[in-house]
Amino acid sequence: MVARKKNSEAGFTLIEIVIAVAIVGIFAAVISPMVFRHLEDAKLSKAASETETVANAMLTYYKDVGQWPFTNNNGKTGSIDRLVSSDNVPTGKGKGANAGAQKWGKFGKSMYIGDYLFDNSVDNGNGAGSWRGPYTEKHNFNDPWGNAYVVNVRYLPGGKYTGDKVHKVMVLSAGPDAKWQTTFADGSTEAIAGDDIGYTLAVQ
Repeated sequence: MVARKKNSEAGFTLIEIVIAVAIVGIFAAVISPMVFRHLEDAKLSKAASETETVANAMLTYYKDVGQWPFTNNNGKTGSIDRLVSSDNVPTGKGKGANAGAQKWGKFGKSMYIGDYLFDNSVDNGNGAGSWRGPYTEKHNFNDPWGNAYVVNVRYLPGGKYTGDKVHKVMVLSAGPDAKWQTTFADGSTEAIAGDDIGYTLAVQ
């Protein structure tokens, strides 16, 4: 009679597999919220950084060209209300939005940021030979949630606005909810609101 060899590499039992799966599930439940939170934090940081980058690019453009990017394509000055970074512009306002917040998405005439800062395709009628761009990496680009950045350029010095109140000029993202909460122009409440993310141009 031949003795059977004891199998030292026996497979897992069903109970062991169930326990292993349960342990993995517990770890996933604990770790997943932290991972998603870090991913969302990374998006918030990226959006904040990109709004500042666009604002600095606009300042450099002004320094080189001697005029802010608010003209239309036939050289008339002060004809643009908003610059957008792509066609994916959110149009709605969010819960608790300040007055006029929806204007970020649909007020007046808009053109692309890239028309000025990436390929200089706009005849601004002033200092065209001084353009030293590109000042951005792409013509069209979006925030981390797939939506456009918007700049309220009508309030730049010499822009379309002819009132006597000074309004802040901001590069703004509608944030994770893709809805605007920040007022487009209000001398008393011009602060970035809700989950909007932005950067204010240092305009003198």
